[in-house]
Amino acid sequence: MLSVEAGEGSGEGAGSAPEGRVARRRAVVRQRILQAAEELFAERGVDGVTIDDITTTADIARRSFYHHFDGKHEVLVPIARTRTRTLNRRIDRLVEKIEDPAEMMATGIRHGLREISADPLCRWFVLHSGLPHERLYEGMGESGMRDATRAIKAGRFRVQNPNVMPLLVSGAFIAVLRARVDGRLDDRDLDDAVEHLLRMLGLDADEAEDIAHRPLPTLPADPGEN
Repeated sequence: MLSVEAGEGSGEGAGSAPEGRVARRRAVVRQRILQAAEELFAERGVDGVTIDDITTTADIARRSFYHHFDGKHEVLVPIARTRTRTLNRRIDRLVEKIEDPAEMMATGIRHGLREISADPLCRWFVLHSGLPHERLYEGMGESGMRDATRAIKAGRFRVQNPNVMPLLVSGAFIAVLRARVDGRLDDRDLDDAVEHLLRMLGLDADEAEDIAHRPLPTLPADPGEN
């Protein structure tokens, strides 16, 4: 069993250790939980993993798990966010080469919808987390919102009320993502949805269709891995 647990409970270990050392130990335990859970979820699926499986793989006591998380589903939140942040970095690396901010947004959203719905852990999270769409969109659609704002400033999108734009983009993204995850939409449908979003944001029909259905460039590797 890991010695890091001594600093998490009551008693001399917790009382005598400096706060910085205790915080580092807790961070180590939390990371081991996340790593073990992610590996097990990927191997067996979320429903096929128990808390005992996670604690055994992480080599920690069950009480240490509950010091950090209320249950196994809560562990999925930071895992899903880490995966979507990685995806956003890859999308950023791709679209920075595109000059037109409208195409930047469309390309990022098209890739985001495909990649997130293809990830088993993110797919489970989208369907079963129970979070409202605003919370789901955090991290999952950051690139799209940023590029939409750029397109408005560049005059590519015509939005009379800027306060409405975030609702249009985030609501459309999560609604289409959920429909894709539960099997109602294919790749063509995703691109059609992006086309309609571009039209809502002010592009004419022909240009929106052209941008939304262009061949997708390949996503680069995560720059954080280099």
